[in-house]
Amino acid sequence: MVWRVFKYIEHLFYLRHRKGHRIHSPYLFEFVHEVVFNQRHNEIPEVVERVHRSMRKDCSVLPTDDEASYGAGTKTHSSDTQSISSIVKKSSVNRKYGALLYRITRWFNPDMILELGTGLGISGMYLSAGNPETALHTVEGSRIRTVISKQVFKRCKLSNVKIHCGELDEELEGLLRELPGRYVAFVDANHRYGPTVGYVRSILAKAGDEAIIILDDIYWSKGMNKAWKEIIEWTEVHVSIDLFYMGIILLRKDIHKARMKIKF
Repeated sequence: MVWRVFKYIEHLFYLRHRKGHRIHSPYLFEFVHEVVFNQRHNEIPEVVERVHRSMRKDCSVLPTDDEASYGAGTKTHSSDTQSISSIVKKSSVNRKYGALLYRITRWFNPDMILELGTGLGISGMYLSAGNPETALHTVEGSRIRTVISKQVFKRCKLSNVKIHCGELDEELEGLLRELPGRYVAFVDANHRYGPTVGYVRSILAKAGDEAIIILDDIYWSKGMNKAWKEIIEWTEVHVSIDLFYMGIILLRKDIHKARMKIKF
């Protein structure tokens, strides 16, 4: 916890951009100005807002016999995952970052959306609602969470979602064969250095001329932060945007190298 506080103070100290100021690339300026800071004022569908609010208040207790399938590196432990409400509040994206995911898929209009780590379906419903015509493939290791997330997508009337329940490495191997070059990928699965680097490397290898990769919790641990710092130095990564709680990688070959830290 002390380490994260220190890193957040450091993040604030090194801020360089705000709402697109001092950004020369028109593409990058539009992304920061219109998507990150929502100058177009895109409104989230009311049904998504309503479902998210209701889950934050849902005290239903989940069975614990499926915990072993969650895997190491998750953001919660058995002691604090007793109810849907506690999981949503402690390990799912909040409304602010969910809205950002919504705006990214709405703006980018990808050919496919890939999510590693479905959880209870909160981040997936924002990703899918932003572009309901595009297929969302999301991977989850827990059978119980898969059941809950299916109900969430149904309540939001999102029919473009396919949940792959199983061991992440195995499911990802099959999905990579289907992944087109123009995609949005959201990585929120095993929060450890090695797996995170491996997932991003595999996904990045499928990128065409333009794609977006989003990493959740890049300061969740020293391992996650190490993974983020290594990934953004790869030659294939031209633009990285550090929002502290999320990191965004824009893969587009005609943009000059840029490392951005933004207070979001």
